[in-house]
Amino acid sequence: MATLKFVLRNESENSNIYVRYSIERNKLLWRKTGFIIDSKFWDIKKESSRLKNEDSKKLNRNLRDLKIFIENSYNDGINSGIDFTGEWLQLQIDLFNKKVPILELDILTSYIQKYIDDAPYKQNSKKELGLSKGRIQNLKLFKNTILKYETEIYKGKKIIVRDVNLKFVEQYKIWLFNQGYSINYVGKNIANIRAVCRDALKNDIETSPQIKNIISISESREPQDIIFLNEDEQEQIASAILIRESLINARKWLLLGCLIGQRGGDLLGITEENIKEINGKKIIELKQQKTGKLVAIPLLPKAQEIIECGMPYKISLVRFNEYIKDVCKIAELNTPTKGRIKIKQGKPNVDDIYPKHEVISSHVCRRSFATNFYGRIPTPILMNITAHGTERVFLKYIGKTTYDNAYQMLDYFSKLEPRVKAPVMEVIRNTNEK
Repeated sequence: MATLKFVLRNESENSNIYVRYSIERNKLLWRKTGFIIDSKFWDIKKESSRLKNEDSKKLNRNLRDLKIFIENSYNDGINSGIDFTGEWLQLQIDLFNKKVPILELDILTSYIQKYIDDAPYKQNSKKELGLSKGRIQNLKLFKNTILKYETEIYKGKKIIVRDVNLKFVEQYKIWLFNQGYSINYVGKNIANIRAVCRDALKNDIETSPQIKNIISISESREPQDIIFLNEDEQEQIASAILIRESLINARKWLLLGCLIGQRGGDLLGITEENIKEINGKKIIELKQQKTGKLVAIPLLPKAQEIIECGMPYKISLVRFNEYIKDVCKIAELNTPTKGRIKIKQGKPNVDDIYPKHEVISSHVCRRSFATNFYGRIPTPILMNITAHGTERVFLKYIGKTTYDNAYQMLDYFSKLEPRVKAPVMEVIRNTNEK
């Protein structure tokens, strides 16, 4: 019969209390309980502290509960055919003391890497298999930021998934802001924490019960912060004298992008095969990478002029972002503009006032299209092309409010021709007397 006792193996002020577990005649297991006591207060017979203070009472309760926990595990193990070893006994003590051994996937950065590795098999926002390249890149940046946080705050100690709770998220968020990261970047990091921890929970990794309460944040831009190219600025760009072929090509993509309202990745993927003709009208038909939505965009006369001169050749999004800054600089787009640029590689982008050409990026194409044609093309049609899900999000995107929408409707009604009043028939009394 198995016999469990608590014993001391030496006499000192900080003596470790051991479990002495006799499983069989020739199988005797020893392990530290994780509790200590001054040996002069130890009652060998009762296997507990002699003292009656609160700390001693708590110690005695822990020892009693630990004994019950190990004996119950032993009984369960007999039915399961477990081999009782010192490692088994240590595991029971660790489980009781909530010191579960740390496995590789218990480490946050390791699980983030697993999430990245599993990207081809995860469902994306389009309900299809496989995360987008942009999403994977975002997760890699997130992992690097966590590694930086571990180095600076945890002195290199690894963050464990189960320790990611509301307190951790709040401290991490404050650190991100102190590093100079934008609200949107902080929000994406928090959203990534929530996504990764929820995925870990599905795979039986121990997580904090608070992960369901983690809420992301997003930036609300004021209308004056919306960066777009108005039609006069597009004319400046079109008439700028460019010598380098790469800049001439980038200008074509930029001006075309402002006329078809697509994200950078979708814009730069357009070829002549995307150009169709319906009822004598030319359109661009493409499947948007982010939404998976098939859209047909009518080619406006200016867009047709660009294409008829020869489709621009394919370039990377990185080069496009680099070249259009140079194009806009040559076009003298120097209006002081609030924006965010990277001052130093590896450091957060910095918000400030810059010459407009410095804050231009591929996103200006979609936003310029939406902003310039708002009020001229019905909003639902614009939303279908830009792939905004709701009118509220669309209006926020271009820096408009619901009041702007109301004014647009009033302006529309004011231009309608007044309806001609129908003739009114009057009954005239016959005054002729017979």
